[in-house]
Amino acid sequence: MAMMDPLRRRLSGNGLSARALRGTGAALLSAFSENGLRLVSNLVLTRLLFPEAFGVMALIQVILLGLTLFSNIGLQASVMQNPRGDDPDFLNTAWTLQAIRGVLLWLTVCLFAVPAAHFYDEPILAYALPVAGFSLVIKGVFPTKLLTAQRHLMLGRVAFLTIVAQVVNLVALSLLAWLTGSVWALVFGLLISPTVSLALYTRYMPGMRNHFRLERQSVSEMVNFGKYLFFSTIATYVLNQSDRAVLGAHIPTDLLGIYAIGYTLATLPWMLAQKVAGMVVFPLYRMRHPSESAENRARIFRSRRLVVASALGLVATMTFLGPWIVSLLYDDRYILAGPIAVLLAACYVPPIVLIGLMNAALAQGNSLALLVVNVATAICQITILLLGVQAFGIPGAAIAIGAAPLLTYPITVHYMRRHGNWDAVGDAALFAAGFAISATAIWLHWDGIARLFTQ
Repeated sequence: MAMMDPLRRRLSGNGLSARALRGTGAALLSAFSENGLRLVSNLVLTRLLFPEAFGVMALIQVILLGLTLFSNIGLQASVMQNPRGDDPDFLNTAWTLQAIRGVLLWLTVCLFAVPAAHFYDEPILAYALPVAGFSLVIKGVFPTKLLTAQRHLMLGRVAFLTIVAQVVNLVALSLLAWLTGSVWALVFGLLISPTVSLALYTRYMPGMRNHFRLERQSVSEMVNFGKYLFFSTIATYVLNQSDRAVLGAHIPTDLLGIYAIGYTLATLPWMLAQKVAGMVVFPLYRMRHPSESAENRARIFRSRRLVVASALGLVATMTFLGPWIVSLLYDDRYILAGPIAVLLAACYVPPIVLIGLMNAALAQGNSLALLVVNVATAICQITILLLGVQAFGIPGAAIAIGAAPLLTYPITVHYMRRHGNWDAVGDAALFAAGFAISATAIWLHWDGIARLFTQ
């Protein structure tokens, strides 16, 4: 027990170090549970529903995600980085804009429903899209208590309530799928999760209750900060979705579905690192920016190195054990998802190593820097993707994901030096470790990966 005393002392109290450690643990717990429950849900639902239901749901999610990202004006980031982020007027203004945006998005989804049904030749979209789209209204009235907790690294209760909501959603979704056996189970599932989350956050999160308020100064500050984030988010959408969009025009639908399974497994380390970086590292940049002192710089570098190194450990697991994991969870129809997961996880090393770097610019209000880096990377990725898929098929898509951020790394370094956040030694070491893992895994699984070139 005495050996645990130093750990207890480090985790206790309200100091920044203790909050950062607790916040990291909470973020990891939330991320692992979210992805673990998503996997369990996927395995359960594939046994209760027909593949066509997942195809319709994929179309619904692409449309909802696209509209959500294409309307992002950085309200959450504004609250996180703005000096007035704890001001009730500022928070209520952000909440009001978020609520208005949710309603407008839902109305837009309703307008797109019938045209989308005709375009995809799926009549059910005309009815399912408006129902699923109402989830955007529910998410729009999430309380700003969540942002306040993230801003101050008080993440334990957020993680617990999020896990509870996910468990309730899994049970309800499985029951609906068992009772109906149709895509409507998945559609209503999109409403259950945010509704439960809203009820839990409103009832059990400490903090002020929101009400409608539009303060002119707050609106002006949010718009000025978010105008570049709007275009940056469009570039991010391209970065995260372009591989499947391009592959869909070059490979059969069933192979695209297998690619999607491999992609889900391969990107788990990246998604976990993104979650921790967003919930923990970004607030640290705001409170202890590296440009302010050598001590801050050392702490930030150490925190980010730990996040990235942990993610690379998961990359090693996925690249070495990917085929075994796929064979354990899925039948022989999905066997190619194994080498796809290996190759994609290996190619995600550069995006993982660079996670969180641009938060230094955002924390100081420089959203233009993020826009420049994201647009440049998106242009490189699309160019390589179009050429690579044409020449190599699936491997070409994977190569594009890894090569694009490497090509734009000098631009990232330029902004990091300006904001006092370039960790040259750390980046070099992490890149070296990541590339060593990738090369070894590709060599070990080359026979399976080579099959992808012929698909």
